[in-house]
Amino acid sequence: MDSQIRYLAIVSERPDTLARFYSTYFAMRELGRSDAGDIALTDGFYNIAILKPRDGATELGISHFGITIDDIRDVEARLKDFAPQADIRQEEGGLFHGDYRVTDPSGQTVSLSTHQFHTPKIERTFPCIRHLAVCVPNNDAVLDFYVNVFGFRESTTSKKIRAQNRVVRWAADGATAMAILPDRDHRDMNERESPRDGLNHFGWLVTDIEHFLDSLPEGCISKRPSSRPMAEYRGFDPDRNPFDVSQDKGYEIDVDRWVRG
Repeated sequence: MDSQIRYLAIVSERPDTLARFYSTYFAMRELGRSDAGDIALTDGFYNIAILKPRDGATELGISHFGITIDDIRDVEARLKDFAPQADIRQEEGGLFHGDYRVTDPSGQTVSLSTHQFHTPKIERTFPCIRHLAVCVPNNDAVLDFYVNVFGFRESTTSKKIRAQNRVVRWAADGATAMAILPDRDHRDMNERESPRDGLNHFGWLVTDIEHFLDSLPEGCISKRPSSRPMAEYRGFDPDRNPFDVSQDKGYEIDVDRWVRG
C-alpha cells in the first residue's frame, strides 16, 4: 500500500494570523478558504488545514493528521486483520477534511483521503514539511498499526533506539519521518518544550538555516538538545504550536533514506 501522510489539521481562533505566519516565513501557498473562516495552505505536498473551532470543540492547537489511500476497501481489509476494533467513519471531505477517519491504538484520530487531500501536483521546494511526532502510551502498538495497515516502515533510527531498550519509535512513509514518542506518563526522550499528548509537533526542512532562522520573529526559536537524532531547532507559531527546523541533521523518511537541506 502506497500511503503517505499529507495532511495536518490545526484548530485556531485566528486562522488568518496563522496563515499569514506560515505564508510569510515558510512560503506556504493558500489553497482556499471556507465560509466558516477555515484556511488551507500547502508547501506543495501537505495540506495544512487551519480550522475554526466548531460548536462543542474546546481544544485548540495541532489536532490530527491525515493519510492518503487508494481504496478504502483495502484499508477496511487490513483493519479487519490487524485492528478489528478500529472504526471507520465518514468525514466531510472537500478541501479541509478527509473522506474517512479512523482511530489508531492510542486514540488518535487519523483522516483518510482518496483525493490526496486536494494537494497540487507540483515539485516540492524548501521549506517543506518532512516530520511529525505523536506522544502515546503504547509506542509499539502504534508503530505496528501504521506498518500493518498503511505500509509504513520502521526506520533504522528506530531499530537502533529499540536495541537500546528505549521506547521511542520512528515510522517512515517515504516522504515523512514520524516520531512515536512516549506520553507524559512514560517520558524517555521527552518533549519538555511541548508536553501535549497525541499529535505533538511537525518539522520543517530548510536550506541556509542561519538565514532562515534570522528571518523568523525574535524569540520564537531555540536550539534543540544535541541528543535528538533529527532536527536542530524548535520553534513556536503565534498560537504556540511547536515545530522543528532542520537542515544538516535532516529526517529519515524511509529505511536508510535521509533528506537534508
